[in-house]
Amino acid sequence: MGDGQWGGDERMNFHNTRSRVVRWRNSPKFGSVGMHATTVVAMGFFMVFAACETPPPRGQVVIGVERDAGALLPVIEQGTLDAEVNAALYLGLNSPRWENGALEYVVDDMSLAEGWEYSADSLALTYRLRQDAVWSDGQPLTSADVVFTYELIRRPEIASPRIDHWENLDSVVAVDDHTVTFFFNRRYPGMLFHTGVGIIPMHVFQDHATDNATLGGHPTLVEPGGQLVVSGPFQVAEWRRGDRLTLEPNPLATTSPRLERVVFRIIPEESTRLIELENGSVDVIDPMPVGAAEQLEADPRFRVESVTQRYYDYIGWNGARFAAFNDPEVRRALSLAIDRGEILAGLDVAPYAQHAAGPYPPIFRKLVDPTLQPDPYLPDSALAILAAVGWRDSDGDGVLDRDGQAFAFTMLIPSGNQRRSTAAQIVQAQYAGLGIDVEVREVEFNALLDMMFATRDFEAVLMGWRVGLEPSYVVGLFWPPDHTFNITGYSNPTVDDLIASAQSAASEDEAAEHWRGVARAIASDRPYAFLWFFDELVGVNERVGNARVNTYGVYQNLHQWSVE
Repeated sequence: MGDGQWGGDERMNFHNTRSRVVRWRNSPKFGSVGMHATTVVAMGFFMVFAACETPPPRGQVVIGVERDAGALLPVIEQGTLDAEVNAALYLGLNSPRWENGALEYVVDDMSLAEGWEYSADSLALTYRLRQDAVWSDGQPLTSADVVFTYELIRRPEIASPRIDHWENLDSVVAVDDHTVTFFFNRRYPGMLFHTGVGIIPMHVFQDHATDNATLGGHPTLVEPGGQLVVSGPFQVAEWRRGDRLTLEPNPLATTSPRLERVVFRIIPEESTRLIELENGSVDVIDPMPVGAAEQLEADPRFRVESVTQRYYDYIGWNGARFAAFNDPEVRRALSLAIDRGEILAGLDVAPYAQHAAGPYPPIFRKLVDPTLQPDPYLPDSALAILAAVGWRDSDGDGVLDRDGQAFAFTMLIPSGNQRRSTAAQIVQAQYAGLGIDVEVREVEFNALLDMMFATRDFEAVLMGWRVGLEPSYVVGLFWPPDHTFNITGYSNPTVDDLIASAQSAASEDEAAEHWRGVARAIASDRPYAFLWFFDELVGVNERVGNARVNTYGVYQNLHQWSVE
């Protein structure tokens, strides 16, 4: 694909004035008996131009974050920061938003496509790509890149966390340089979500796409500063691992950021992040200590933003490393032995958290089953359950045992996270009261992810997830037995069947009932001890403007941020 009719100054004017022209909620409109063909065919799109110039980028924002990024490539990203930074580096075909308790999809200046339409039977979704989009090395961005990205996701040896996107997807076909069609086996509510992955450059990675390690070891990912090929408004200027990641404007992007530099500084200790915000060394801290919210809100220099109820903490039980965890009765006892109220009170986060009864946070109003209640604190019942399956203190040493094995295990937590560290110590003490010996060990975050996903080298882990905003991403990503994120090796055929039924449902309401069934089954099996849902708070200096922080995330419109 060439630059088409856009070039030079004309192209820059086009980039900077592109306007949003269309919006849909979730995906095509689904009726009670399926998708109506009249709502999904012949959808027209138009562009709006304005005779104005975007001011040149000015100033920088320094963001204090808890941990470093991991993989700056959407098909193999793992952590939350990976996903949010990658969204500023790589364009996806559509642009999702969180509005009125659900995902909506728009065409805006961060969309690679100019529009999309469905076939009459709704089994084909066709995107028309912008003709002015190029990679940061000047190479054209075409539908071949889209096909390459999705074929890469499909390959098991790549171990992409997005491989579930292919559950109902049959093929992706480049119709021409600027048109690509996704063919599905069935219609379902998540079609726009599953076609919105950040697209990566085929000409850069096609010779390194043999497996996960080879792809992740590509030179431009190992040393991305100045050479990582991207399409978004930012590119990587420098990455000093463990210290800072610096972004700068991508001069060939279809939209120009308002900042000339964004610096993510890795500051593991939350108390240190707070001090740096207060003394002006950083402009944003993500996350901030919840206990400091009242203090910051009283200071006119700062404001507190919130990513609401999108996170939950859990303890994952790996029966492959500690056999007792394979018994669902043991897992039930371990959950009943946790006083969640005491922990939240000790953490001073009760106003921003609530006990979790399963995998769906309250933001999913249609999916939360009101009959599903969090496990209460019943230590006597927990001890009785353990005794019934053979765990007793037979030798009087204060630790439960069975068949000569002590009930003793190691629980891993990410280093530098004071909330999880404190929670783990309280759980440790609560378990000790029942005769369960727990060693708490801190591990550097990215090393911990490797132990969780790659080697499964842990017995128990106290960790947290930021849930995806499409229902299948909340459970379909974590519980199928062969999925990368199924860290405990959990397997339940009923859950697998319900997930498949939900993903193939013809309407959102029909899918919701299956998703609720998934949640009930998982909550009953307790592969995790579900702990609490919580708000992630972000401290922001008032000099930072235009930051849109909500349930969708912190950096969703980073290219529009500005500083005074």
